[in-house]
Amino acid sequence: QLTASSCCDMESMLLWTIHEPSTIALTIMYSLSFLLGFIGNLMSLRVLTSRRSRRLAGVSATRSLLVNLAVCDLAVVCVCMPITLGSQIYTAWVYGDLLCRAVPFTQAISVSASVLTLTVISVNRYYSVRSPLRARSMFTRRRILATVAVVWTLSSIMCAPIAVMNRRREISFETFTILVCQEEWPQLRLKYNVLLFVMLYCLPVTFNLTIGFLTGRRLWGGRKSTFADLDPRSQALHSSRLKTRQKIAKMVVCLVLLFAVSWLPLYVADLWIDCEQRPSSWLLQTRPFAQWLGLTNSSLNPICYCFIGDLYRSAKVIRTRYYQKVAAFFI
Repeated sequence: QLTASSCCDMESMLLWTIHEPSTIALTIMYSLSFLLGFIGNLMSLRVLTSRRSRRLAGVSATRSLLVNLAVCDLAVVCVCMPITLGSQIYTAWVYGDLLCRAVPFTQAISVSASVLTLTVISVNRYYSVRSPLRARSMFTRRRILATVAVVWTLSSIMCAPIAVMNRRREISFETFTILVCQEEWPQLRLKYNVLLFVMLYCLPVTFNLTIGFLTGRRLWGGRKSTFADLDPRSQALHSSRLKTRQKIAKMVVCLVLLFAVSWLPLYVADLWIDCEQRPSSWLLQTRPFAQWLGLTNSSLNPICYCFIGDLYRSAKVIRTRYYQKVAAFFI
Protein backbone atom coordinates (compact mmCIF):
# COMPACT_ATOMS: atom_id res chain seq x y z
CA GLN A 1 0.00 0.00 0.00
CA LEU A 2 1.30 3.43 -1.00
CA THR A 3 1.91 5.99 1.72
CA ALA A 4 1.11 9.68 1.35
CA SER A 5 4.78 10.55 0.91
CA SER A 6 5.30 7.91 -1.77
CA CYS A 7 2.21 9.20 -3.62
CA CYS A 8 3.65 12.71 -3.55
CA ASP A 9 6.99 11.40 -4.79
CA MET A 10 5.27 9.57 -7.66
CA GLU A 11 3.24 12.64 -8.59
CA SER A 12 6.36 14.80 -8.51
CA MET A 13 8.27 12.32 -10.65
CA LEU A 14 5.49 12.12 -13.25
CA LEU A 15 4.57 15.79 -13.48
CA TRP A 16 7.73 17.79 -12.82
CA THR A 17 10.31 17.73 -15.62
CA ILE A 18 12.63 20.49 -14.41
CA HIS A 19 15.35 17.93 -13.66
CA GLU A 20 15.44 16.73 -17.29
CA PRO A 21 18.23 18.13 -19.52
CA SER A 22 15.78 19.06 -22.29
CA THR A 23 13.63 21.09 -19.88
CA ILE A 24 16.67 22.86 -18.45
CA ALA A 25 17.77 23.76 -21.98
CA LEU A 26 14.28 24.98 -22.89
CA THR A 27 14.09 27.07 -19.70
CA ILE A 28 17.31 28.87 -20.58
CA MET A 29 16.28 29.29 -24.23
CA TYR A 30 12.79 30.61 -23.40
CA SER A 31 14.20 33.01 -20.78
CA LEU A 32 16.62 34.53 -23.27
CA SER A 33 13.94 34.71 -25.97
CA PHE A 34 11.49 36.36 -23.57
CA LEU A 35 13.95 39.05 -22.48
CA LEU A 36 15.02 39.75 -26.06
CA GLY A 37 11.44 39.81 -27.35
CA PHE A 38 9.97 41.87 -24.52
CA ILE A 39 12.65 44.55 -24.61
CA GLY A 40 12.99 44.49 -28.39
CA ASN A 41 9.30 44.82 -29.19
CA LEU A 42 8.68 47.48 -26.54
CA MET A 43 11.62 49.40 -27.96
CA SER A 44 10.26 48.92 -31.49
CA LEU A 45 6.84 50.25 -30.51
CA ARG A 46 8.48 53.18 -28.73
CA VAL A 47 10.55 54.02 -31.81
CA LEU A 48 7.83 53.37 -34.40
CA THR A 49 5.33 55.59 -32.58
CA SER A 50 7.80 58.39 -31.78
CA ARG A 51 7.56 61.78 -33.44
CA ARG A 52 10.87 61.24 -35.19
CA SER A 53 9.69 58.12 -37.02
CA ARG A 54 6.41 59.81 -37.97
CA ARG A 55 8.43 62.21 -40.09
CA LEU A 56 10.08 59.45 -42.14
CA ALA A 57 9.33 60.28 -45.75
CA GLY A 58 7.50 57.66 -47.77
CA VAL A 59 7.33 54.94 -45.13
CA SER A 60 4.35 56.02 -43.01
CA ALA A 61 2.24 53.08 -44.26
CA THR A 62 5.08 50.64 -43.60
CA ARG A 63 5.57 52.14 -40.13
CA SER A 64 1.89 51.61 -39.26
CA LEU A 65 2.06 48.00 -40.44
CA LEU A 66 5.26 47.41 -38.46
CA VAL A 67 3.44 48.67 -35.35
CA ASN A 68 0.80 46.00 -35.95
CA LEU A 69 3.53 43.38 -36.42
CA ALA A 70 5.21 44.43 -33.16
CA VAL A 71 1.86 44.15 -31.32
CA CYS A 72 1.48 40.58 -32.64
CA ASP A 73 4.99 39.73 -31.51
CA LEU A 74 4.52 41.26 -28.07
CA ALA A 75 1.35 39.18 -27.57
CA VAL A 76 3.28 36.01 -28.38
CA VAL A 77 6.15 36.94 -26.06
CA CYS A 78 3.97 37.97 -23.09
CA VAL A 79 1.21 35.34 -23.33
CA CYS A 80 2.50 32.28 -25.16
CA MET A 81 6.12 32.01 -24.05
CA PRO A 82 5.65 31.95 -20.24
CA ILE A 83 2.72 29.52 -20.24
CA THR A 84 4.26 27.25 -22.88
CA LEU A 85 7.40 26.99 -20.76
CA GLY A 86 5.32 26.52 -17.59
CA SER A 87 3.41 23.62 -19.11
CA GLN A 88 6.72 22.09 -20.20
CA ILE A 89 8.13 22.27 -16.66
CA TYR A 90 4.91 21.04 -14.98
CA THR A 91 2.94 18.83 -17.35
CA ALA A 92 -0.43 19.18 -15.59
CA TRP A 93 -2.54 22.14 -16.72
CA VAL A 94 -3.10 24.54 -13.80
CA TYR A 95 -4.00 27.71 -15.71
CA GLY A 96 -7.75 27.21 -16.07
CA ASP A 97 -10.08 26.55 -18.99
CA LEU A 98 -9.91 30.10 -20.37
CA LEU A 99 -6.14 30.06 -20.86
CA CYS A 100 -6.34 26.50 -22.19
CA ARG A 101 -8.27 27.96 -25.11
CA ALA A 102 -6.71 31.43 -25.19
CA VAL A 103 -3.00 30.54 -25.31
CA PRO A 104 -3.10 28.30 -28.43
CA PHE A 105 -5.54 30.74 -30.05
CA THR A 106 -3.24 33.69 -29.27
CA GLN A 107 -0.30 31.86 -30.81
CA ALA A 108 -2.27 30.93 -33.93
CA ILE A 109 -3.92 34.32 -34.47
CA SER A 110 -0.63 36.17 -33.89
CA VAL A 111 1.19 33.99 -36.42
CA SER A 112 -1.65 34.47 -38.91
CA ALA A 113 -1.79 38.24 -38.39
CA SER A 114 2.01 38.46 -38.66
CA VAL A 115 2.28 36.70 -42.00
CA LEU A 116 -0.72 38.56 -43.45
CA THR A 117 0.77 41.86 -42.25
CA LEU A 118 4.04 40.92 -43.95
CA THR A 119 2.07 40.30 -47.13
CA VAL A 120 0.50 43.76 -46.97
CA ILE A 121 3.94 45.30 -46.31
CA SER A 122 5.37 43.46 -49.34
CA VAL A 123 2.58 44.74 -51.59
CA ASN A 124 2.99 48.25 -50.19
CA ARG A 125 6.73 48.30 -50.85
CA TYR A 126 6.29 46.89 -54.37
CA TYR A 127 3.86 49.64 -55.34
CA SER A 128 6.01 52.26 -53.60
CA VAL A 129 8.83 51.29 -55.96
CA ARG A 130 6.78 50.57 -59.07
CA SER A 131 4.35 53.49 -58.84
CA PRO A 132 5.03 55.85 -55.90
CA LEU A 133 2.14 58.23 -56.65
CA ARG A 134 -0.34 55.37 -56.92
CA ALA A 135 1.01 53.85 -53.72
CA ARG A 136 0.32 57.06 -51.79
CA SER A 137 -3.30 57.10 -52.97
CA MET A 138 -3.76 53.37 -52.32
CA PHE A 139 -2.16 53.16 -48.89
CA THR A 140 -3.75 56.06 -47.04
CA ARG A 141 -3.95 56.03 -43.25
CA ARG A 142 -7.65 55.11 -43.32
CA ARG A 143 -7.07 52.23 -45.74
CA ILE A 144 -4.15 50.94 -43.71
CA LEU A 145 -6.30 50.86 -40.56
CA ALA A 146 -9.05 49.10 -42.51
CA THR A 147 -6.51 46.59 -43.83
CA VAL A 148 -5.24 45.89 -40.31
CA ALA A 149 -8.84 45.28 -39.18
CA VAL A 150 -9.36 42.87 -42.09
CA VAL A 151 -6.11 41.06 -41.21
CA TRP A 152 -7.24 40.48 -37.62
CA THR A 153 -10.75 39.48 -38.70
CA LEU A 154 -9.48 36.90 -41.20
CA SER A 155 -6.99 35.59 -38.65
CA SER A 156 -9.72 35.24 -36.03
CA ILE A 157 -11.97 33.32 -38.42
CA MET A 158 -9.22 30.94 -39.56
CA CYS A 159 -7.96 30.27 -36.04
CA ALA A 160 -11.33 30.09 -34.23
CA PRO A 161 -11.47 26.25 -34.38
CA ILE A 162 -8.33 26.11 -32.24
CA ALA A 163 -10.08 27.97 -29.41
CA VAL A 164 -13.12 25.70 -29.75
CA MET A 165 -11.27 22.38 -29.89
CA ASN A 166 -8.78 23.03 -27.09
CA ARG A 167 -10.13 21.89 -23.76
CA ARG A 168 -9.06 20.40 -20.45
CA ARG A 169 -9.16 16.64 -20.03
CA GLU A 170 -8.75 14.51 -16.91
CA ILE A 171 -6.11 11.79 -16.77
CA SER A 172 -6.40 9.39 -13.85
CA PHE A 173 -3.53 7.55 -12.20
CA GLU A 174 -3.75 5.04 -9.38
CA THR A 175 -3.62 7.60 -6.61
CA PHE A 176 -4.33 10.97 -8.21
CA THR A 177 -5.96 12.73 -11.16
CA ILE A 178 -4.56 15.58 -13.22
CA LEU A 179 -5.89 17.97 -15.87
CA VAL A 180 -4.17 18.42 -19.21
CA CYS A 181 -4.92 20.86 -22.02
CA GLN A 182 -5.28 19.21 -25.43
CA GLU A 183 -6.86 19.67 -28.81
CA GLU A 184 -9.72 17.19 -29.17
CA TRP A 185 -10.80 16.80 -32.77
CA PRO A 186 -13.38 14.26 -33.90
CA GLN A 187 -11.82 13.70 -37.36
CA LEU A 188 -10.62 16.82 -39.14
CA ARG A 189 -7.43 17.70 -37.23
CA LEU A 190 -5.05 16.67 -40.03
CA LYS A 191 -7.10 18.40 -42.74
CA TYR A 192 -7.32 21.59 -40.67
CA ASN A 193 -3.57 21.64 -40.00
CA VAL A 194 -2.87 21.08 -43.70
CA LEU A 195 -5.21 23.99 -44.48
CA LEU A 196 -3.35 26.26 -42.03
CA PHE A 197 0.00 25.14 -43.43
CA VAL A 198 -1.06 26.02 -46.98
CA MET A 199 -2.96 29.25 -46.19
CA LEU A 200 -0.67 30.69 -43.51
CA TYR A 201 2.71 29.38 -44.62
CA CYS A 202 3.12 28.05 -48.16
CA LEU A 203 1.07 30.65 -50.05
CA PRO A 204 2.13 33.79 -48.10
CA VAL A 205 5.82 32.86 -47.98
CA THR A 206 5.90 32.04 -51.70
CA PHE A 207 3.99 35.22 -52.58
CA ASN A 208 6.14 37.44 -50.36
CA LEU A 209 9.42 36.04 -51.68
CA THR A 210 8.20 36.44 -55.26
CA ILE A 211 7.08 40.02 -54.81
CA GLY A 212 10.27 40.72 -52.85
CA PHE A 213 12.28 39.50 -55.84
CA LEU A 214 10.28 41.75 -58.18
CA THR A 215 10.78 44.71 -55.85
CA GLY A 216 14.51 44.06 -55.61
CA ARG A 217 14.85 43.74 -59.37
CA ARG A 218 13.34 47.20 -59.78
CA LEU A 219 15.48 48.72 -57.04
CA TRP A 220 18.81 47.21 -58.08
CA GLY A 221 18.08 46.66 -61.76
CA GLY A 222 19.48 49.82 -63.26
CA ARG A 223 17.60 52.97 -64.38
CA LYS A 224 20.40 55.05 -62.81
CA SER A 225 21.18 56.78 -66.09
CA THR A 226 17.66 58.24 -66.13
CA PHE A 227 18.70 60.69 -63.39
CA ALA A 228 22.10 61.60 -64.80
CA ASP A 229 20.77 64.84 -66.27
CA LEU A 230 19.37 66.06 -62.93
CA ASP A 231 21.06 68.78 -60.90
CA PRO A 232 23.25 67.64 -57.95
CA ARG A 233 20.61 68.47 -55.33
CA SER A 234 17.93 66.42 -57.12
CA GLN A 235 20.39 63.56 -57.62
CA ALA A 236 21.22 63.57 -53.90
CA LEU A 237 17.51 63.53 -53.00
CA HIS A 238 16.84 60.65 -55.40
CA SER A 239 19.87 58.73 -54.10
CA SER A 240 18.67 59.15 -50.50
CA ARG A 241 15.17 57.91 -51.34
CA LEU A 242 16.58 54.98 -53.30
CA LYS A 243 18.78 53.91 -50.39
CA THR A 244 15.83 54.12 -47.98
CA ARG A 245 13.70 51.96 -50.28
CA GLN A 246 16.53 49.45 -50.66
CA LYS A 247 16.93 49.21 -46.88
CA ILE A 248 13.21 48.65 -46.39
CA ALA A 249 13.17 46.01 -49.15
CA LYS A 250 16.02 44.18 -47.39
CA MET A 251 14.13 44.38 -44.11
CA VAL A 252 10.94 42.90 -45.59
CA VAL A 253 12.80 40.00 -47.24
CA CYS A 254 14.66 39.39 -43.97
CA LEU A 255 11.36 39.30 -42.03
CA VAL A 256 9.84 36.84 -44.53
CA LEU A 257 12.88 34.53 -44.50
CA LEU A 258 13.01 34.66 -40.71
CA PHE A 259 9.33 33.71 -40.53
CA ALA A 260 9.83 30.86 -43.01
CA VAL A 261 12.82 29.38 -41.18
CA SER A 262 11.30 29.80 -37.70
CA TRP A 263 7.89 28.23 -38.28
CA LEU A 264 8.62 25.46 -40.81
CA PRO A 265 9.94 22.93 -38.22
CA LEU A 266 6.78 23.22 -36.06
CA TYR A 267 4.45 22.88 -39.04
CA VAL A 268 6.36 19.80 -40.22
CA ALA A 269 6.44 18.28 -36.72
CA ASP A 270 2.70 18.77 -36.16
CA LEU A 271 1.77 17.34 -39.56
CA TRP A 272 4.10 14.40 -38.99
CA ILE A 273 2.58 13.69 -35.58
CA ASP A 274 -0.93 13.90 -37.05
CA CYS A 275 -0.03 11.39 -39.76
CA GLU A 276 1.46 8.87 -37.32
CA GLN A 277 -0.81 6.68 -35.24
CA ARG A 278 1.98 6.21 -32.70
CA PRO A 279 4.53 9.02 -33.09
CA SER A 280 8.11 8.12 -32.21
CA SER A 281 9.55 9.38 -28.94
CA TRP A 282 12.26 11.46 -30.62
CA LEU A 283 9.61 13.31 -32.64
CA LEU A 284 7.61 14.11 -29.50
CA GLN A 285 10.79 15.23 -27.72
CA THR A 286 11.81 17.43 -30.65
CA ARG A 287 8.47 19.24 -30.97
CA PRO A 288 8.96 21.54 -27.90
CA PHE A 289 12.19 22.83 -29.46
CA ALA A 290 10.40 23.42 -32.77
CA GLN A 291 7.73 25.37 -30.89
CA TRP A 292 10.40 27.43 -29.13
CA LEU A 293 11.95 28.27 -32.51
CA GLY A 294 8.58 29.37 -33.88
CA LEU A 295 7.79 31.56 -30.88
CA THR A 296 11.30 33.03 -30.93
CA ASN A 297 10.50 34.49 -34.34
CA SER A 298 8.61 37.18 -32.41
CA SER A 299 11.78 38.00 -30.46
CA LEU A 300 14.01 38.26 -33.54
CA ASN A 301 11.78 40.47 -35.70
CA PRO A 302 12.85 43.74 -34.00
CA ILE A 303 16.44 43.05 -35.06
CA CYS A 304 15.34 43.29 -38.70
CA TYR A 305 14.04 46.82 -38.16
CA CYS A 306 17.66 47.98 -37.94
CA PHE A 307 17.72 47.82 -41.75
CA ILE A 308 15.81 51.10 -41.71
CA GLY A 309 18.60 53.49 -40.79
CA ASP A 310 16.36 56.27 -39.46
CA LEU A 311 14.53 53.88 -37.13
CA TYR A 312 17.85 52.50 -35.94
CA ARG A 313 19.12 56.00 -35.19
CA SER A 314 15.88 56.79 -33.35
CA ALA A 315 16.36 53.67 -31.24
CA LYS A 316 19.91 54.74 -30.35
CA VAL A 317 18.65 58.19 -29.30
CA ILE A 318 15.94 56.66 -27.08
CA ARG A 319 18.43 54.18 -25.61
CA THR A 320 20.89 56.99 -24.80
CA ARG A 321 18.16 59.03 -23.10
CA TYR A 322 17.12 55.96 -21.10
CA TYR A 323 20.68 55.36 -19.88
CA GLN A 324 20.98 59.05 -18.95
CA LYS A 325 17.77 58.88 -16.90
CA VAL A 326 18.91 55.70 -15.12
CA ALA A 327 22.31 57.24 -14.39
CA ALA A 328 20.70 60.45 -13.08
CA PHE A 329 18.49 58.38 -10.76
CA PHE A 330 21.50 56.85 -8.99
CA ILE A 331 23.57 60.04 -8.85
